[in-house]
Amino acid sequence: MLLPQLLLAFLSLTGALTLKPQKKPADAVLLSDIQTLTLYANRQTSARRVSSIPQLKCIGGSARNLYDIDIMRCKNSGTEYDSTDVQWTCTAQLPPEFKLGGTDVICEGYESLDDPFVLKGSCGVEYRLVLTEEGERKYEHRNDRGETGGNEAVGQIIFWLVMACKLRSRGLNK
Repeated sequence: MLLPQLLLAFLSLTGALTLKPQKKPADAVLLSDIQTLTLYANRQTSARRVSSIPQLKCIGGSARNLYDIDIMRCKNSGTEYDSTDVQWTCTAQLPPEFKLGGTDVICEGYESLDDPFVLKGSCGVEYRLVLTEEGERKYEHRNDRGETGGNEAVGQIIFWLVMACKLRSRGLNK
């Protein structure tokens, strides 16, 4: 009778040891526990497994290169599918010509890409900046690179003048 009791005690002890959760280091934070993020221009994220990135990076939109956001705040708005799919609502103080078109919060997983724990300070935001109606009126003569549309028209005029001269010189040489 003693052997089954010892075996049961052994299995209970080893089961308890293997099921005991691993404690994460102090710089590992459960992503779903982060309530707010404050991100700054010209600052880099913390990094452990990968290279650091800018905390704020504009990746597109009709107002790209027209204005730089200094500070952005993002609030955890809950999760969608599971605790690792956090939805963020980001805001920034912007002049009336601009608005946020979309934001993507990116954080470094502590142990791997899919780790629900992230490295503290590793989150950054990639955002799109777009023109409002007021901004479209103010910047109506600008293209995606922020240049005025006049340069393109001058280039077209020069092209057609050169073509006309070539055609005329061919007609005279016959």
